Amino acid sequence: MLVTLTYGGAPLVLNMPPHVSVHTFAPHRIEHPASFDEFHAAFRAAWKWEITDDSSPLFVVNDAYRHTPTAVVLTWIERILPGILQRARFLVATGAHQPPTDKDLQSIFAGHLKTIRPRVEWHVATDLASMMKVGADSQGSDVYLHRRVFQHSPVILIGSVEPHYFAGFTGGRKSLFPGLTDLATIERNHNMAGSMAAAPMKLDGNPVAEHLESLMALIDTSSVLSVQLVLDSAGTVAGFSIGDVESSFTGAATTARAMFGHTLDQPLDAVLCEMRPPLDKNMYQAQKALENCQQVVANGGTAIVVARCDEGVGSEFFINEAQNWDRTNNRPGDGIYRFGSHKLSRMVAHQKRIDVRLFSSLPDAIVEKVFYHPAGDLSALIVALAQGKSDFQLGVVYDSGHTVLGLEDGKHSS
Repeated sequence: MLVTLTYGGAPLVLNMPPHVSVHTFAPHRIEHPASFDEFHAAFRAAWKWEITDDSSPLFVVNDAYRHTPTAVVLTWIERILPGILQRARFLVATGAHQPPTDKDLQSIFAGHLKTIRPRVEWHVATDLASMMKVGADSQGSDVYLHRRVFQHSPVILIGSVEPHYFAGFTGGRKSLFPGLTDLATIERNHNMAGSMAAAPMKLDGNPVAEHLESLMALIDTSSVLSVQLVLDSAGTVAGFSIGDVESSFTGAATTARAMFGHTLDQPLDAVLCEMRPPLDKNMYQAQKALENCQQVVANGGTAIVVARCDEGVGSEFFINEAQNWDRTNNRPGDGIYRFGSHKLSRMVAHQKRIDVRLFSSLPDAIVEKVFYHPAGDLSALIVALAQGKSDFQLGVVYDSGHTVLGLEDGKHSS
């Protein structure tokens, strides 16, 4: 049987042995993209404010790391409420990311940027002067949020919901926490991702998601309207949910779960995880494929991430931290957890349960430094893994940066 994967934007054809049973998975296709008329009806049903000459709305939008079609949504809202963009301010929820460049701002706002540019600003997680203390979290540490959220009404969040490998889902409350909070709070939240209970499309029992929920309880969101989109893997708006922060997030997450998730009744011997551009550009990004698929691999099985990684590791911190990592105790060599340490902690934990391989353009020595095993020749690797097994179960996961595999409740990867 021939299996064709996308590798660096080009086809990669593999020949599977006859005794290998191949199961394929990909995001579900949508038949009808969401329309403006549908959006109009949902937005009007959720809108409860009167826009006057004294109104001062605030739009909180994603940065360019998310492919949220912010400009499209702004155009739709302007059609529904003419003049609102001229009265509004715009705040880019960067979280701990770098400030947006001019190119990033153009990508976010498109044709709107020229007229709104003087009223656009972005969050800086280290600038406590731009924030207000809103309380303390479950660890007893202070939590801050950008002042603009308290200075404007209504506050309109524009986000997109898709599986997130340790927060469960993107979108919703993440526009505020971590989008507009302080760096220390972001670090505390991300460090919880070392727990294997932090998993894609999992909210209940996920320490990262539950911490975010507890942070939301610190603020009054009665002046917040949340517009949450669900995009298919091609970026088409497949659905949306509009309302308060919690209900809009829950509604969009339900749609995203149906679009991107697959539930298996039995674990697999191995998975081939195809990463498509642009998510295949480095090892740091490629880990998302592993996290989305590893849950269905039987203990002692193999997960193979297929990503070119033309930009290398993708993070200087990532490789430096890996060189000093205490693999025996699975912690930083100096015992100090930093922003991003959770990714290495998870890699070590995965390698103790399964064999994690990477097929890429990188030298084997680089691959091994970040706790992967080089895959070598993929066809030969599959033959070797299946040797001696009469019915080898292989999952081929297309677009694994978006496709999430899980086992039925009560099933285990044993």
